[in-house]
Amino acid sequence: MLSKLVNWFEEKTRQDKQTGRGNNPEVATAVLLYELMRADGDFSAEEQSAYEHILRTRFTLDDTQLSELLDLTKDKAAQAVDFSQFTRVINDTCTPDQRRGIIDALWEIAYADDVLDPEEEHMIRRVADLLYVSHSQFIKSKLAAAGEL
Repeated sequence: MLSKLVNWFEEKTRQDKQTGRGNNPEVATAVLLYELMRADGDFSAEEQSAYEHILRTRFTLDDTQLSELLDLTKDKAAQAVDFSQFTRVINDTCTPDQRRGIIDALWEIAYADDVLDPEEEHMIRRVADLLYVSHSQFIKSKLAAAGEL
């Protein structure tokens, strides 16, 4: 019985790698950004535009690749229980500077509609903690995104 379970997990992992549907830093980042847009319950056009711009430029995506990533992101977000499955991937594969860049991107989306909602700030704070980004860097990123630096 145990060997069947192990075989099933190995097969599932292999299939995910072959189809590109496994968690990788790009997908993990995209899901966190998507979840931030959902945090305040208001999908603004400005946030959506900032989200797509960040994904397109950060990962050098063409229209087809961006569309595929957006679809995959929605699927992953719908299945997600918490952020740790995504922050774990990022922590395992990204440098501290890259992790700070993700916090910068989150703030950019949060301020895209010129309204910082408390739920957005709370989520960014939680993600920053999970990514081991210092509080001082969290504040610097916030001030930079708000145009106060």
